[in-house]
Amino acid sequence: MDLSNSKNLKMTPCFEGILNLERLDFTGCINLLQVHPSIGLLSELVFLSLQKCSSLVHLDFGSATRLWSLRILRLSGCTKLERAPDLTAALNLEYLDVDRCTRLSSFRGSLIKLRVLSLRDCTNLVRLSESLDKMTSLITLDLCGCLKFKCLPIDSVMESLTFLDLSFCNISVVPDAIGELRGLERLNLQGNNFTVLPSSLSCLHNLSYLNLSHCRRLENLPSIPTNSGPSDSVGRYFKTTSGSRDHRSGLYVFDSLKMDASLSRVRSPVYLQYKWLQRLLKVRTLPTFPSFSIPNICVFGDDTLLEFKCE
Repeated sequence: MDLSNSKNLKMTPCFEGILNLERLDFTGCINLLQVHPSIGLLSELVFLSLQKCSSLVHLDFGSATRLWSLRILRLSGCTKLERAPDLTAALNLEYLDVDRCTRLSSFRGSLIKLRVLSLRDCTNLVRLSESLDKMTSLITLDLCGCLKFKCLPIDSVMESLTFLDLSFCNISVVPDAIGELRGLERLNLQGNNFTVLPSSLSCLHNLSYLNLSHCRRLENLPSIPTNSGPSDSVGRYFKTTSGSRDHRSGLYVFDSLKMDASLSRVRSPVYLQYKWLQRLLKVRTLPTFPSFSIPNICVFGDDTLLEFKCE
């Protein structure tokens, strides 16, 4: 059933007579105020989108939820949504997008099969589900702009994680435990407030993208991986994720720290970027990219930029 962009829709129908629905799309129903709780009875429902339902305040799947077939749930742009639905019964959920749900402070659910969790610009989000340690299938975790996060959601059981975006989260300390995420290929830490990074970053041998741009309090660059991971573990992000926002590879430290004469050669951005590029070029098992670049990274004095670029 596709009711997307129905501007006059204020309440969904009762679903008790159409329990065989597999797909529901309410994208862009900007005046939708209420979703009938009988939606929780749709045991065959695979896809549910409430994107840009900017008037929706409450979403209730009812006390007898049967959404065990649900795989994709899109709630991005529900800017007035104050409480996320209980996802405990959604045991097969693989994709959850709640970007820009600025009033949400938490959500619940075991989510053991979840592969993609996007929470970009959820500015009031304080914590994730207490069962984060059960998300053993998670590949992508996007927390860009979650300004109130008090602790980073890093758990050693998240072995499948390949993409972690913690940019612009006001992070002051990056825990050493980040080195336990051995499958990580893309790490975005730009725009944060930490002064140092843990040496455990050197354990992330599959890392092909590290963004430290606009980390203006950063005092020194970290040790970087010198070797790549096993050939069968590299490039998993590109094999499992389509429609990514960003497919670049490289080391980005633009607008992060200024060079001075006392900085050792092996800690200079130029040297580290060269070693990073050298390591990536050795990984023959990586998929073919349109390009990858290491742009405008180093600042010498006030206005001299050095650029590496590989097409």
